[in-house]
Amino acid sequence: MPLMNTPRWGERAKEVVEIVGPKSKNSPEGRETKERTIREMTKVRSLVSVLALLVLVGFVAGCGSAFDQARQEAKKKAENKAQQVQKEAKQKVEAKKQQTKENVDAKKQELKKRVDDLEQKVNDLRKEVTELQKKIKAQEQKEQDQQINQLKKALKELKKKVETHQQDHQEKN
Repeated sequence: MPLMNTPRWGERAKEVVEIVGPKSKNSPEGRETKERTIREMTKVRSLVSVLALLVLVGFVAGCGSAFDQARQEAKKKAENKAQQVQKEAKQKVEAKKQQTKENVDAKKQELKKRVDDLEQKVNDLRKEVTELQKKIKAQEQKEQDQQINQLKKALKELKKKVETHQQDHQEKN
């Protein structure tokens, strides 16, 4: 609501017009009235200035607090977003870690199975080698026995020949 429309302002305006208008400037009463009017105008100007300053300060404070509040909200949003991103990153790292652990465990199991398979093959080969060595020894023993038998036969034949020869030789003598 403008100040001019207030009843008080209207009365003041009339007083100012009456003081300035009909009275002469040179009369003591006119000078006093003029000085009084100037003082009142100075007071009014200073009050209006103070009021304007208070309004400006209030506006700045209000805008500042709104700005600070908006800044605080933006800061909170940024912090929340950062926390969310950090949480998601941690979850991804944990998931990756878990997946890596599972992969390592799977590879360990696969390697263990391979090692077990290889150990089984080695054991099977050792058994085969042992059996072959036994067969070789048995074959060698059989061959030795055959050679011994052949030698015994040959020795018997030789003995017979020697006996026969000795008998022949004794008969001649």
